[in-house]
Amino acid sequence: MKVSIIIPAYNAEEYLPRALDSIINQVYKNLEIIVIDDASTDNTKAIIKQYAEKDNRIVPFYSSINRGVSSARNIGLRAATGDFVLFVDSDDELTKEAIRRMIDVSNDYNSDFIDSYHLLYYRKKNGKIYSFTEKKVPKKIQVLGNLNDNIKVLDSYTYITGKLIKRSLLEGLEFNESLSRYEDLVFEHELKNRINNYVMLNKVVYLYYQRQDSLVNTLGKKHLCYLDAAKEVKKIYKNSNKLIKSKIDAMIFQNMMLTLFTKVIKNDDPIKDNVTIVTDSINKLISLIPNYRENKYINGYYKRKIDKFLINKDYLYKFIKKMQKRNFINLYFSVLSIINKYEIKNPLA
Repeated sequence: MKVSIIIPAYNAEEYLPRALDSIINQVYKNLEIIVIDDASTDNTKAIIKQYAEKDNRIVPFYSSINRGVSSARNIGLRAATGDFVLFVDSDDELTKEAIRRMIDVSNDYNSDFIDSYHLLYYRKKNGKIYSFTEKKVPKKIQVLGNLNDNIKVLDSYTYITGKLIKRSLLEGLEFNESLSRYEDLVFEHELKNRINNYVMLNKVVYLYYQRQDSLVNTLGKKHLCYLDAAKEVKKIYKNSNKLIKSKIDAMIFQNMMLTLFTKVIKNDDPIKDNVTIVTDSINKLISLIPNYRENKYINGYYKRKIDKFLINKDYLYKFIKKMQKRNFINLYFSVLSIINKYEIKNPLA
């Protein structure tokens, strides 16, 4: 079986060779390596050309206009001819036996969607690197089946990278290019409605590099677009049963509240302006999920906080002021690096 690997790349000259080397040197060789340069202004294009000349499995695409990661991934999806598709970011890596392990699992369990645990490398500004997983890696492979039979499918990762996906599942499916962020959230929930047999590998095969200045960890009002993605996610589940709808509403509600206070308010605007931003966002969230009070899957803490925020603007002002002083990303990764510390010796050997 052939695997199409899709790699979007923009100004990735520092990291792209590392990613390509990890893929080229896979134990599993039947690969189609689609690399899309999204109009980079550095040497990314030259690096892709250099690798393509040495390995005929590499299929390069060069965009003349920077259109974003969703557009680049869609180019890859349209070009893919493999039996399976795997998304890899240009600054990440695969362990040497990653694809072989996932193909074996697909064969053993007749799975059309094989997920994997990410090993996160987080580099702080002082150069210190944390190595950890976001969840404990189980001893056994987890066979989850499909969403209608197992609600746990809904709670699985929303990273689109590091998953082996049968290409037939992706028929007619593309990333929403109108979303500037969280497009992978919408894409993955589209997929969850299509999966027949979701299997979670009990091995770490994807090395996920994060930096304080990386796109996923940047802060500010740009994260308000989470609500735009959330609206699309709700549409996906409009015909689902009550349990699934309640779980989705809880996920959206709690994630939006976390996004507001860990990312959105981390901007240069006066606190009084952030009070307005938060109030407006909460009102939009309530409009999207009007029955949030009755949803038993939404943590009571969030419900109580919303009551205080909307009634008492002074309380909200003080809460925002306190939250702005905390670096939640560093705190989150620091805790995970202690409780979920994980290391792989020579993953690319």
